[in-house]
Amino acid sequence: MPSVTPLLVTHAFARVRPVGALWRLRGYLKPFRTQMIVMFAAALGAVAAEIAIPLLTKSVVDGAIAHGDKRLLIPLALAAIALGAAVGLMNMTRRWIQSGAVAEIEKSIRDDLYAHLQRLQASFHDSWQSGQLLSRATTDLSSIRRFAGFGLIFLVTNVMTFVAVVALLINLNWWLGLVTGVVFAPVLPVCFRFEKRYRVLSRRVQDQQGDLATLIEEAATGVRVLKALGRGRQAAARHDAQATEVCGTQIEKAALLGSFWALLDLIPNGVIGLIIVLGAIAVSTHSLTLGGLVAFITLALELVWPVEAMGYIIASGQEAATAAQRVLEIFDTQPEISDQDPKHNSSERAGLHALARDRAPRRGIPGPRHPEPRGHVVFDHVAFRYPGAAEPVLRDIVLDLPPGRTVVLTGATGSGKSTLLQLVPRLADATSGSVRLDGTDVRDLPLARLRTAVGCAFEDATLFAYDLPWGLDTRIGEQGMALSGGQRQRIALARAILARPDVLILDDPLSALDVHTEERVTRALHEILADATALVVAHRPSTVALADTVALLSGGVIAATGGHRHLLASNPEYAALMDVEDLEASA
Repeated sequence: MPSVTPLLVTHAFARVRPVGALWRLRGYLKPFRTQMIVMFAAALGAVAAEIAIPLLTKSVVDGAIAHGDKRLLIPLALAAIALGAAVGLMNMTRRWIQSGAVAEIEKSIRDDLYAHLQRLQASFHDSWQSGQLLSRATTDLSSIRRFAGFGLIFLVTNVMTFVAVVALLINLNWWLGLVTGVVFAPVLPVCFRFEKRYRVLSRRVQDQQGDLATLIEEAATGVRVLKALGRGRQAAARHDAQATEVCGTQIEKAALLGSFWALLDLIPNGVIGLIIVLGAIAVSTHSLTLGGLVAFITLALELVWPVEAMGYIIASGQEAATAAQRVLEIFDTQPEISDQDPKHNSSERAGLHALARDRAPRRGIPGPRHPEPRGHVVFDHVAFRYPGAAEPVLRDIVLDLPPGRTVVLTGATGSGKSTLLQLVPRLADATSGSVRLDGTDVRDLPLARLRTAVGCAFEDATLFAYDLPWGLDTRIGEQGMALSGGQRQRIALARAILARPDVLILDDPLSALDVHTEERVTRALHEILADATALVVAHRPSTVALADTVALLSGGVIAATGGHRHLLASNPEYAALMDVEDLEASA
């Protein structure tokens, strides 16, 4: 089934009521309209058959038994068997359709949620705990699925059952039926009071579970650090405190739910006892037949489950509603970086044709070469400030990277080198000024096309668990933890190069390599970088040797540019920086 994205509110983190949040996800039901109709029809048909059985019992008692007409027993018995078989068949049909439909609904929401997370900017992921995102994509969506598949159907069928049964009871004996209906009236205020308290606890435990998932994820990925520093006990204590908090809230929620269910058990059973007493009086006064009393009691028993199930329905509904609220907090976050940038949106975008043509493969792969050089990157008075920061990280950056040239960016720690690199593939957007690729502002290029043209390899190489083909068929494990730091960097570097981009962005890609390996990789890079525009962050003089031009970043601006030897002789800051790096390398 295709995934259907519902209409979502455009403002970020809209704090809607939980039930309103659940209602906003109704669009995901549309592709399953037919299945939903069949499900509800089967459920209501089963309810109708169940209600008809007590009326059949009345006919048996008042007709076949009271008048001694045994000829009616066989057809009535066959009718009862047929009704029972119909109940079973319709319930089986409902469950069969229901299981597939709700699983597809959950998958549709999860697919859209994952796609939306991929569209959101890196700063969003920096500010959100990974465990919170994980719990929303797993636990919360499971809560929504359970309510969509069971709670919603029970809610509709139980309301219909209650209304139909009370109407039949009134038809059998009007005053006894009214008494039965009125006695159930206190259930409503009790349900409303329970719903308010349970909603708070449900949201609290879901948030706490997200925090706990984050803690476990951090401990799992950082287990080597915990072991090396001997911090296992402290990590276990933090986990125990967080798990105890979750447990306490779960117990409080269970206590509230248990007391509510106990009350819902008490009310219908008390009503049955009252019906037996009042029904006996009605039979003695001939206002109700014996068969009518049997049917009345049997129908009243049909009310026990709808009332008792209210606890499950409300609990399931509240968990689903708060889960929907948590999921929509992500959906309502609008991407700050998108193809539809309001500041740079026009019907005709200058220079877009440069990347619109068929991309020519790089060396070693047959195909036509484009006559025009590509990969010309220009930083035009670029500034960048992190949200909430008092001062900008970058100020008035002016830098020109001609096609096929390699510019090495160097500077002190914290000078903004990595931030500058992120502006080219739009992992972040410049606060002012522009970054242009082949004459086009990168904000005017479709993201997919831009990120095909720009390849990146970062110092902290993140790899994904997969099998490398043939000679490189070693399973690397989650995040490549089965490899050394240098191996991870080399694979990340190869991953960027094999994409054959027009522009290579390399953030200190050789920092984890030993001197001899670095020398071999550097020789290979000399050949590779001859055919691409490259912006490389480097600290080691051996890596700086890759440069056609070296740019020194200091104080948020490009303080100096030139060749390595020229800057060593003319710029004391650069000379001091390289001297420090030489000492660190020799150590």
